[in-house]
Amino acid sequence: MSIKIYNSLTNKKEDFKPVEEGKVKMYICGQTVYDNMHIGHGRTYISFDTIRRYLQYKGYDVETVINITDVNDKIDDRAEEEGKSSEEIAEKYTRINLEDFASLGITAEAYPKASDYIEEMKEMVEKLIDRGFAYQSDGNVFFDVKKFEDYGKLSNQKLEDLKSDRDDIMDLESKKDPRDFVLWRSRKDYKGPTWESPWGEGVPGWHIECSAMSSKILGEKIDIHGGGVDLVFPHHEDEIAQCEACNDEKPWVKYWMHSGLVRLEDEKMSKSLGNFVSTRDLLKDHRPEVLRTMVVSTHYRKPLNYSEKLLDQAEKNFKSIENVLNSLEAEINSKDIIPEKLTDKDNELREELFERKKSFEEAMDNDFNTPEALKELLGIVKSANKHLKSGETNLNVLKRFLSVVEELSWVLGVLPYSQKSGVSSDKYLVEKILELRQDAREEGDYELADRIREIVEESGIKIEDTDEGVKWS
Repeated sequence: MSIKIYNSLTNKKEDFKPVEEGKVKMYICGQTVYDNMHIGHGRTYISFDTIRRYLQYKGYDVETVINITDVNDKIDDRAEEEGKSSEEIAEKYTRINLEDFASLGITAEAYPKASDYIEEMKEMVEKLIDRGFAYQSDGNVFFDVKKFEDYGKLSNQKLEDLKSDRDDIMDLESKKDPRDFVLWRSRKDYKGPTWESPWGEGVPGWHIECSAMSSKILGEKIDIHGGGVDLVFPHHEDEIAQCEACNDEKPWVKYWMHSGLVRLEDEKMSKSLGNFVSTRDLLKDHRPEVLRTMVVSTHYRKPLNYSEKLLDQAEKNFKSIENVLNSLEAEINSKDIIPEKLTDKDNELREELFERKKSFEEAMDNDFNTPEALKELLGIVKSANKHLKSGETNLNVLKRFLSVVEELSWVLGVLPYSQKSGVSSDKYLVEKILELRQDAREEGDYELADRIREIVEESGIKIEDTDEGVKWS
C-alpha cells in the first residue's frame, strides 16, 4: 500500500509520489523567537517529526528544514519590555527553542535564521518587481495580488471575496489595493535592526522569508510544506504567490500539510490570548516521550484538546511501553539456551506480531493516522506482557517482540531514551541498586534490603524474588 497524504491544496488524499524518487524535501514553518514555545507549537513540530520518521522508516531520504524567525515586531516589543536589544532576545529564545527541540527528539537538517538570508530575500523581491508582480511605494514594496491569477487557491477564497483587514496590513494609503501584502517594509517607525536595499533602509516582510529560505536550501520545487492550520491564510497563501510568481515551477509545493490547533478549555491556545501552556514548563514535570505520546494520540489534522486527563493517559501508555521493553530485555538477558524449535503457540504469536505491525503501517500509510498506529503498538505491548506472564518464553519470539516494539516506538517518537542509545542507563542503575540490596540480604541486613526495595518500588519499578534470582519490570 502506498502512502496517502491529505493535500490541503486539493482538499483530498493523494498517493505520495515525491518529486525525486526516494528523496523527500520538507519545509516546516518555525518559531518567531520572542517567547517560549507553547504546546500548540510543540504539537505541530512533533507531528511533522513523526511524519519525517515514518518516511525514513519507509526508506526515504528525508531533508527537513525548520526556519527561525528572528526579525519581527514581536521580538522588538519584547526587547523594549526587557530593556535588551532585539538581537539578544532573538538569540535567547532561539537557544531555548532549539533546546526544547532536542529534548523532544525533533530534528532537522537545517534551522535557518531569517537574518542570515536577507540578501536572498532582496533578490526575490527584485525578481518579483522585474516580473511585474510587485511595486514600490514610499520605500515599501508590495505584492500585487491581482496580478497573480491563482491567489486564494490554498485557502479556497476568491480574490473579490477577500477582506482588506489582513493581519499584516500596513501603510494602507501607500498600497494600490488594501489586499496587497508587504514584501519589503521601510524603516519608518521600526524599532529593530534594519538593512539597506534598493528601495531604502528597512526589513523584509514576514512571508518572504520562508519563500527565500526554502528556495535557497531546498530548491524551486519541494515535496511537503507544513505548519499549523492557522498559517493557511495569509502566510502560506502569500508564500505560494511569491514563489510561483518568481519561479516557473508550478506547483511550487506538491503537498501542503497542516496540523490542527491545540485548544485549552475549548478555546484556541494562543500567546495573544494569554492561555498557553509552555512546552518547557510541561517538560519540567513530564518526560519528553509522554508529551509525544499525548500528541500522537490525536490525528495531526484534528484539534487536540489539551487536558491533564489526556496527559495522564499518555503517561500510562508510555509507561506500559517502557515497562515491557525493560521486561523483555531482562527476560532475554536471563536466558542462556536458545530453543531450537518453535511451538505452534510461538508461531501464532509471530503471526499476530506480523499482522499488528502490518496494521500499524496501514494506519500510518493512511495520512499518518497515529492514533490507530499507537493502538496497534499498545496491542503488541499487551500481547508481549501476556506472553511474558505465561512463563512459556521462547527466546526468538521475545527478541522479535523487543525488536518490533523498539522499531515502532521509534517511529512514533515514544521509544524511551534509555533504549535509544542502545545501552539502557536506567537498566544499569536499577541493576546496580538491586546488587546492593542482594549484598545487604546476604549480610543479614534485612532492614536495609527492605528499605532499598521500598525506594525502588516507589519509583514505579516492580521487584520479584524468584528461584532464578531477582527480576524487575
